[in-house]
Amino acid sequence: MTKSWSDPRVPAPEQCVLRPVLEGFAASQPDKVFARFDDGSEWTYRHTLEIVRRTAAGLQALGVSQGENVHVWLPNGPDAIRVWFALNYLGAVYVPINLAYRGRILEHAIRLSGARLLVAHAALVERLRGIDRSNLDELVVLGGAGAAIDGMRHHAADVLEPAVVELRPLERPIQPWDLQSIIYTSGTTGPSKGVMSSYLHAATTSQSMDFLRADDRQLVILPLFHVGGTVAVYAMLLLGASIAVVDAFQADAFWDVIDGHRATFVVLLGGMATLLNKRAPSPADREHALRAAIMVPLLEDAPAFSRRFGCEIYTVFNMT
Repeated sequence: MTKSWSDPRVPAPEQCVLRPVLEGFAASQPDKVFARFDDGSEWTYRHTLEIVRRTAAGLQALGVSQGENVHVWLPNGPDAIRVWFALNYLGAVYVPINLAYRGRILEHAIRLSGARLLVAHAALVERLRGIDRSNLDELVVLGGAGAAIDGMRHHAADVLEPAVVELRPLERPIQPWDLQSIIYTSGTTGPSKGVMSSYLHAATTSQSMDFLRADDRQLVILPLFHVGGTVAVYAMLLLGASIAVVDAFQADAFWDVIDGHRATFVVLLGGMATLLNKRAPSPADREHALRAAIMVPLLEDAPAFSRRFGCEIYTVFNMT
C-alpha cells in the first residue's frame, strides 16, 4: 500500500509530527538553544528532547496512551512546554484549559474532552472542588502541593520526573493526520468549542508564516492555551528555530524583554500594538532585535508602528 504522504500536499512525519521533528533537530543541531525562560535558563534541542522523554515516561507510567486526550492547565513556562511536547511525543492529544476558566465553563471544557487526567498548577486546583468533573479522576499537580480533591487520585510533581526513563514503543507511528491538540474557542457565540487540530493542520498553519527563518527567536507572550501561542511555537519548532517563553505581555517592559531574550519575532494580539505605540517616543525606539511581528487584527496604526519601530508587520486570518 502506498504511503499517504507520497501525495506532495502531505509532508512526511519527519517534517510535521513533533516526535520525529524534535528527534531530528536534537541529532542535527543538539547544542542550538530551542527555549529560553524568564529565569534566564535555556534548553538546547538535545536537552529539550531529554526533558520531553523523561516527562513522557512519567505520563506513560500513569497510563497515558496514544490518541488519549489529556488536559493541561498551566501558565506559560517550562512545565507547560515540556508537558505539551511530552504528550505529543507519546502520540497523545494536548488539551489545554484557559487559566481563567472556573465554574460552568470549566465543567463544559472538561466534559467536552472526555479526559480522565489533568496536569494542573497548584494555584488552580481548588477550582475543581464542587464541580461536575465528568470522566476526570486523576490529577498531577505542579508548582506546589495543591489541594486534595475528593474522588481524584492526586500525584505530586515528581511523578513526571522518573529517575529512569523507560518508554514503551508506540502502538504505531504517529501520522500527520493524527490529532495533535484540542484548543477551545473564546466562546463569544456560545459555549466554547473544542477545535480538533492535526499535526498537518498545525504545520500548514505554521507554514503560512513564510517570513520566519531558522535563525529567528519568537517571544512567546500569548498563553499556550491559545492558538496564537501554540501555532507560533510549533512554527518555530518545525523550522529548528527558538522561542523565549514569558508569563505574559507587559507594555512597560516589552522592549527590555525583547532585548533580554534577543527576540526577533512576536505575535501581538488585540490592543498590544496600540499600547506600545502610545508610549512616549524615544531615540531608542529602533534599538532592538525585533524584525517582524504578526498583528491580529491588523490595526489602523500598523504602518505607524512599522515605521516607528523599524520592523515588518504581518497579519493572519483564521477560522474554526
